[in-house]
Amino acid sequence: MGLLDKLKDVNEMRKQAKQLEAVLGQVQVMGSSSGGKIKLTTDGNQNVLSVEVDQSIIGDKSEVARHIRGALEDLFKQHKKMLQHKFGNMMAQ
Repeated sequence: MGLLDKLKDVNEMRKQAKQLEAVLGQVQVMGSSSGGKIKLTTDGNQNVLSVEVDQSIIGDKSEVARHIRGALEDLFKQHKKMLQHKFGNMMAQ
């Protein structure tokens, strides 16, 4: 494989990465804490789109922290499920 072939491969991989980024940019993933006190929304590229905080927990730092942790854990779980659903056959290779 010559240098030009390698450059073509690199350019093709970049093109595929940009296409993947565009596809993931159109997907929304939501996660929430128990009781929905905090809700987080990202796109498939993990860019934060929105953060919602229920008024009832404002002022209680420990409760806010607990709900943020729960919402993040749920968000990561939902993101992983989305990736497996969307690209499961590619990830299994």
